[in-house]
Amino acid sequence: MKSDSEILNELAHRTSYLRELTADESAAMKKTLVAMYRDIAALCNAHGLTVMLCGGSCLGAVRHKGFIPWDDDLDLMMPRKDYDALIQLLEQGALGDKYEYDAPNPQTDSKTVFLKIYLRNSLNLDVFSGNSPFPKGLYVDVFALDAVPNTRLGQSAKGLLANALQFASIVVMYACYPSKHLDEYMSLDKKAHRRYRLKKFLGHIFGIIPHRKWVWWFDKLVASSDGKYWGIPTGRKYYNGEIFPVAVYMPPVEAVFEGEKVFIPNGYDAYLRNLYHDYMQLPPPEKRERHFIVDFRLP
Repeated sequence: MKSDSEILNELAHRTSYLRELTADESAAMKKTLVAMYRDIAALCNAHGLTVMLCGGSCLGAVRHKGFIPWDDDLDLMMPRKDYDALIQLLEQGALGDKYEYDAPNPQTDSKTVFLKIYLRNSLNLDVFSGNSPFPKGLYVDVFALDAVPNTRLGQSAKGLLANALQFASIVVMYACYPSKHLDEYMSLDKKAHRRYRLKKFLGHIFGIIPHRKWVWWFDKLVASSDGKYWGIPTGRKYYNGEIFPVAVYMPPVEAVFEGEKVFIPNGYDAYLRNLYHDYMQLPPPEKRERHFIVDFRLP
């Protein structure tokens, strides 16, 4: 079954609903994201924390030595212990007033099941967030690398529960913070709109439990540092889709991204083939991923 993002991406190529960045805006966004990465990496380096590019950013470093030309976001990943340490540093204000963040925690709600670091006084409004209380600035996503059970059976069982919790957090988000933009966008395709309305209906049912609890329960379930296999439970392939022996991820190796020295997984070829198959081949225009921006502004 296609994910919501895949459906939205297909719609993006058939409609003109989304905000198209100008060439100057896109260049400014990418320059700002690199500056954000520089600040985050400097903080991590100062405290001996490992941070790597992942997903499309890792692909961009390998194939383009920078951003994928049609891409406009930056994705990072960190081993769980380092990921938790970074969140503690953010709680202490280590990045200063220039940034804000949200991440799963037992006290307050967060937009997603992973850490997002936002640039204050910027706007990067997507179709999901118009009616939510979460920051709406330009952001960098940070994903945790978690240890997973050593057996396929254990991975499958834990993955089933983790994916169920993540699904609940998504549908409750739709119901608790309904987005006019997302509703309008989904209505461009009848099948997609019916699916979205069903998810909102389920969200009202699961919503008897607050959104923050679903997010927190997911994070507590998947958080693990010790094991022969690691995965990215919050990644594009969910809990079971990016599981490898630790040696595929660690130790990281150097690469170049927009002139910056960065780190990527040690076995980046296996990692990227799992995500993108023949990753050095450019996809056709209709398969190129877009992001779902309604409005954009930098400080």
